[in-house]
Amino acid sequence: MSEHMLRRKTPNGTLPAGYDGTSVEWGPNKRLMGVAEPQRHFFPQSPIVQPEPQQFPLDTPSRATFGFASNLSTPNQIWLPGNTGPQSLDSLLYQGAQPIPNHQHPIYQVPYVAQPGFWPPSHPLTVSNAQPRFGPYWPDGSFEPFRPSAFLDSHLSMPWTNDTMLDSQSYPAFPPSISPQNTFHGWNAIGASPLHSPHDPRAGFPRHISDTDIIAHPADNPRNVNLRAFQNQISPPTASQWSPASIPHSFSASVEGSNAEFKSRVLFYAHRTHANLLEIRRQSLPKSNKHHVSRSMKRSAIGTRENPAHQQQQTPRVQIAPFHVQPQEMRSFADRVHLGIGNTNHPSRDTQSLSSPVDYHKPQQPLLHNSSLTNTPLNNAKQEAENALRILDGICSTSDWTWTDGILLGGCLAYGLEHFDHALQWYDRVLRVEPDNVEALSNAAAAFNALKRRKEAETYWYRAIKLRPNHWEAVEHLVGLLCQEQRPHDAVNLIQSVERAIQTPHQIKLPTDESQTPSFNADRGMMQLSLSPNQRSVYNIPPAENGRLVALIHAKGNMLYALGDNTGASRAFEEAVLLVCGQRFTGISALIKHILAVFGQYIISHRPDGNTQLAPFESTLLPPLIALETKKLVFKPSGQLPGLRDVPIHLQSTAVLYASNSLLSLAKIYQDGMSSGATVPQAGGVMPGVQDILALYYLSLSLQPSPSTANNVGILLAGVQQTVQPKYLSQLPHQGETSVPGVVHGSGVAFALAYYNYGLSLDNKHAHLYTNLGSLLKDIGQLGAAIRMYESAVSCDANFDIALANLANAVKDQGRISDAINYYRRAVKSSPDFPEAVCGLANALNSVCNWKGRGGIVFSNSKHDRWHVDEEGMLIDARQRSTNTSGWICRVLAIVEKQLEDGKSWGKGTTRRPDFSQLISRTNLAGNMLCDQNVQNKIVEAVASWTDQAWEGAKVVRLVERATRQLGWQMYQERYIKKVESPVTYQRPRLPTSLTVPGAPTVLPFHTFTYPLTANQIRKISQRNGLRISCSTLKAPWLPNVIFTPPAPPEPCLRVGYVSSDFNNHPLAHLMQSVFGFHNPSRVKAICYATTPSDNSIHREQIQRESPVFYDASAWSIDRLVKQIVSDGIHILVNLNGYTRGARNEVFAARPAPIQMSFMGFAGTLGAEWCDYLLADDIAIPPSMLRPYRGNVSLLDQAKDNNHRDDDGSDWVYGENIIFAKETFFCCDHRQSAPDAREDKLLWEEEKKRRQQMRKELFPDLEDDTIILGNFNQLYKIDPTTFRCWLRILQAIPKAVLWLLRFPDLGEQNLREAAAQWSAPSVAKRIMFTDVAPKHQHIARARICDLFLDTPECNAHTTAADVLWSGTPLLTLPRYEYKMCSRMAASILRGALPRGSQGDAAAKDLTASNEEDYEAKAIELGTGLALVLTGRQESCRLLELRRMLYEGRWTSALFDTRRWVRDLEDAYDEAWRKWVAGEAGDIWLKDVIEKNKL
Repeated sequence: MSEHMLRRKTPNGTLPAGYDGTSVEWGPNKRLMGVAEPQRHFFPQSPIVQPEPQQFPLDTPSRATFGFASNLSTPNQIWLPGNTGPQSLDSLLYQGAQPIPNHQHPIYQVPYVAQPGFWPPSHPLTVSNAQPRFGPYWPDGSFEPFRPSAFLDSHLSMPWTNDTMLDSQSYPAFPPSISPQNTFHGWNAIGASPLHSPHDPRAGFPRHISDTDIIAHPADNPRNVNLRAFQNQISPPTASQWSPASIPHSFSASVEGSNAEFKSRVLFYAHRTHANLLEIRRQSLPKSNKHHVSRSMKRSAIGTRENPAHQQQQTPRVQIAPFHVQPQEMRSFADRVHLGIGNTNHPSRDTQSLSSPVDYHKPQQPLLHNSSLTNTPLNNAKQEAENALRILDGICSTSDWTWTDGILLGGCLAYGLEHFDHALQWYDRVLRVEPDNVEALSNAAAAFNALKRRKEAETYWYRAIKLRPNHWEAVEHLVGLLCQEQRPHDAVNLIQSVERAIQTPHQIKLPTDESQTPSFNADRGMMQLSLSPNQRSVYNIPPAENGRLVALIHAKGNMLYALGDNTGASRAFEEAVLLVCGQRFTGISALIKHILAVFGQYIISHRPDGNTQLAPFESTLLPPLIALETKKLVFKPSGQLPGLRDVPIHLQSTAVLYASNSLLSLAKIYQDGMSSGATVPQAGGVMPGVQDILALYYLSLSLQPSPSTANNVGILLAGVQQTVQPKYLSQLPHQGETSVPGVVHGSGVAFALAYYNYGLSLDNKHAHLYTNLGSLLKDIGQLGAAIRMYESAVSCDANFDIALANLANAVKDQGRISDAINYYRRAVKSSPDFPEAVCGLANALNSVCNWKGRGGIVFSNSKHDRWHVDEEGMLIDARQRSTNTSGWICRVLAIVEKQLEDGKSWGKGTTRRPDFSQLISRTNLAGNMLCDQNVQNKIVEAVASWTDQAWEGAKVVRLVERATRQLGWQMYQERYIKKVESPVTYQRPRLPTSLTVPGAPTVLPFHTFTYPLTANQIRKISQRNGLRISCSTLKAPWLPNVIFTPPAPPEPCLRVGYVSSDFNNHPLAHLMQSVFGFHNPSRVKAICYATTPSDNSIHREQIQRESPVFYDASAWSIDRLVKQIVSDGIHILVNLNGYTRGARNEVFAARPAPIQMSFMGFAGTLGAEWCDYLLADDIAIPPSMLRPYRGNVSLLDQAKDNNHRDDDGSDWVYGENIIFAKETFFCCDHRQSAPDAREDKLLWEEEKKRRQQMRKELFPDLEDDTIILGNFNQLYKIDPTTFRCWLRILQAIPKAVLWLLRFPDLGEQNLREAAAQWSAPSVAKRIMFTDVAPKHQHIARARICDLFLDTPECNAHTTAADVLWSGTPLLTLPRYEYKMCSRMAASILRGALPRGSQGDAAAKDLTASNEEDYEAKAIELGTGLALVLTGRQESCRLLELRRMLYEGRWTSALFDTRRWVRDLEDAYDEAWRKWVAGEAGDIWLKDVIEKNKL
């Protein structure tokens, strides 16, 4: 399926339209990254993207309802859960071209757990319901316990200075005892300062650096001490020395209190006990809850402790807006916890043991080591932890509570034991000694949070961040808390403030106004620095901490994305990408350019012939095997990201996850925008293209193979129309391409299949991959395989609404309507506001006349949709005052109204942008090429009036299209009329880069045939679809920079091209199969372009045989077909599809011919600039339904045509110029191709006998006086008002029966049930059904029917011609003045009747003016026939009409195909004459023919 099928990158995909005999619903919905996959340690559970740990999956909340993808900034949204395997990196941002919001904001859905979420080992930035509370778990599943503050944590400290950062050369060489891999290169080399004396309480641990140390030796005393390096240096105790057995359960404080060695052993013992407790807690959780712990628990963030003096002198204070905490709010810590510990002004005097309030032998809680408790590993670990805590309590008490390392670890043990109040007492002790101890502040905040005292938690985390902006635990926990409290803007401001505080001072100025809201401009200097590999980062942090910063920036991008700020999100992700690339590139565009360049070099280097020329897209149409090598090609030789080179080895995998995810998220935003109309430019204003996005995806995929990345690449490649045949592919191993009939090796589709299969090799339970693979298979005609893929998707996720809707569409195409309805219902149940599911269900129910709950739409005049149906299936009169618009038809109407209203703002502001000025220049509005100065001024004035108005973008697109058409006319005039060589280069006007492909409404133009919509709604639905096709085509890379050269003058004849997918056994071919050979070769040469393969039917064979030129273009790309049309010199190009299955409307949007028109394929307006004319008559299209301004030629016409104005109160529908046929516009080939056309013509009496014989054969049980009323349309054309009318007719004619088709068969039961509810049993039993017959039998047996009752909502079209050819009278009602599909039968009927008064009278008898007239005419005709059949009279009006139709079919205009072709040729001549002359207006063939006779 291509863009002509209305490929929709809404959240949900591609939708084709259908017409007449094939009621096409929606095609497969492309799932462009639309559902949130399980979030694991990430913040928050929302559209915010977080990398996922590989071995530690988390539970996700129960599936939320789905909405549709628009208005990302709308509050109260929900984001979709998915199901990705452990190896994936999937989250919402990767899954959805447009995320699908609903009624609850995603950020606020999952309760916060203060387990660090996006960076180990302290992952606080998460709003996940599934985070372990007792310690960080690494993405690889390994356990890392909390580290006591005595171990100076290099992750959490940094040498703050007010000058530039210190170079790595300033640090001494590593001591021999320290392994280089355990250090941060250039940052955490450990100075050779001696250990403290045994009398120092910190003996055995590195001393804290004093103020004098910093001042005297700023480069020799780094304060970033690496734990493992330090342990190597001090030779920690052996296992026997620090085992639990070596630590007594009781001791003499006087002896041990000053023993530094003993303190060292206790600290190591307590640390190991704490780690053991956390690990056993995790292992003891039930399997289902192992990663889903109590939401009330918060973890303490334990990190390095710094001397407050250093921090006050050295650390810049972070400025955080807008939630400032005043100093007076920082009350006494003891007052806050209400424990009355003592005078905090004299902490040394307060030597009370913290064990005394909580006696561990007689505790307030049950004794964890009570003998009555089960001797389990968890209880043993709790006993051990309490023992360690008691020992620490004793030592700290005898040390006058000055041993802050031990106190801090005591608080951690209390927290691990879930004694949160007790933990607060320990942290209070630390803060009495060191009020600015960052670790104690942060841990206290975690304890407050565990106690649900969030205001205090926020206050303490905020204070910790003010003291040390790079204290990541505090930052990440506070961001998580803000998000849980529905304050995402504050969270973003917090991150931005931290970034500003840690930026290198000489590169960016901190704002002096603390209330100033930080803003991130991707064009600022810090993002544009071009740094060599050896230069510093723009952030004043150790390079080893780049991973933490990337995670923070990544989280900021996620939150901005969730808030609907795609521009801000993309800039954040760009910032993260540039950071991991080591600031080697001046911007994201430079990185993309580099990636594409290395791809090109790679391909050229692997060519055996040495050719250095690259075909379009050759550098980006790459199989997965090569894409996985991207990182090694870009960052030679190892593929290591320069910005993450110094991150510790055990953390690099997580850092790379964030790097990959940032690339993926950035590409996803670009891809979403390109398909939905919300494209975000790269920094510098450059709009990303398909190749740019692929480059980002490939790099992301090489860093972290992910099924979601493969999914997105597949979607992107499926839309690439180029085909490459690079020779290097044959030299590579198997690329994963699947051999599918009709798929060309090296095509975008072939590569898309390869990536879908590759993604499934990573995760064979990935519902989105199965869904998109199914959609692609359906697009290329593999319906059975597509259904299997959709079924696989549903088996992975039984509530996946998009897969369910796609599966419903597919099985419906197979004729399995009942199954389709079941799947639609499941989709709607899963997602009540999902437009495709709601409308799909409505269409499916309507197609089988299941009207229960349909409701109805109340029109002001009650002329339309008169009878509604309630939930019980009973009728409701819309004329009753109490009747309101209701039911599922009301939901469809609400979707239509909302989507059309949203579409008004698409492209708003375009005319104010610089790229629009370039468009004005290119179209030469300021010159004299297309019009004089006066006209130019009017055009400029008109365009200026569009600015910031509704439909501004649509008007700009039409202006570009009109300018292209006008330039083609100008070239023709100069080349063939004036015969001069113009110095002008006819550059093709391009759409402004700010305009991207808009979405189309869920209700497609074909669906408007059976929905009771207004004229305005019907027109706008077609216009929006036409606009989408225009934009997608005008942005196609294959479109040349110059306009197509117009054809030479028609010598000797016009060259007319017919483009259709229906040159097979299809109603259109049945009606037009002789037309192409009937053309007068001196006037028209017909050239047919068949866009579907041959079905070897007699209809295809005849068209192919009789057409002067016939192309089987079924395997051609759009650009090839367009080039062929231009090469053939086509003057007039005819669209025989319109908005129906298989259309190639992009061909027309490219404007390959001077004149383009549409007829016979679609009964309505196309609403597109690429359609100049419709062929109709004044019955099918009343002149009152035309746009008042009829000029469709010049730029001035376009500027003032009001095509998109909806405030003028008019209900016009048709903006195209109309060719009004002299007779009926409808072409019928029955005189040549009907089953009895070549038989001997029977006289009327002979025909009556044959008819009676056929009646007996088909209905042997019917009595001779039975009147057969019939309708042979598909049942979707029947509406409740019409069916009620039929029942009333049956009631009024006791001997009548109603003959319907099982079309489909499921409708029979529903109609019988409705008849039983709405009428008497004697009426309901007189409805009979037969199966659908083959075409020739269908036409032959139509003569059995006495009167054909047409469907007023959507008339019989081809069926009407079949019925009238058989001689059966047809009663019709043109219910709508503005719906062509509701008026076509009246036009066809008039063409079948004789000219003159006799035919006029017959047309009056068979054409009703309203429902009441329709009912009365049917009863009158049927009653008259009943009198004849019972012998009470000899003749009646119905028999007269039958005879008139039967005998007149050989002379009527309707069946005179040669007459129709002659009139069409007159229309072609006149249209060409008007184009050459530059004339506007409609064409009335009657006047043209009369004029030609003179």
